[in-house]
Amino acid sequence: MIIIPPSRQAGPAPRASTFTGDVFSYVTMPSTEGVVINTVDFTPCARTYWHRHERGQILFVVAGRGLIQAERGPVRVMRAGDTIWAEPGERHWHGGSPDSYVVHVAVSLGRTEWEDEVADHEYNAQVEEE
Repeated sequence: MIIIPPSRQAGPAPRASTFTGDVFSYVTMPSTEGVVINTVDFTPCARTYWHRHERGQILFVVAGRGLIQAERGPVRVMRAGDTIWAEPGERHWHGGSPDSYVVHVAVSLGRTEWEDEVADHEYNAQVEEE
């Protein structure tokens, strides 16, 4: 068992070229046996690039309202309280909605493969509400 107190957490992560817009990422747990945990704050319209995770990803939405899309699927709303499972290898993106920030805790399993930027027409596609 490993306990990582706040004083040993990495804090703000450097801004990577894998986001569009203003995104604030905090490394909650650096890579430990292929698992990385980040808390990510997305401003409205900010989003990840398309990406996939070798062994999947779990998102715990803790505040706000955001958007998420799996390849060839509809753009969907994610809200505070939602838990999202992206299957291993599933190409997807996620981020803030046009009118709201969103904060999530991301548990990424295995290697993350980053791809291209989410185009505005993809981000602005009709949203499927549940």
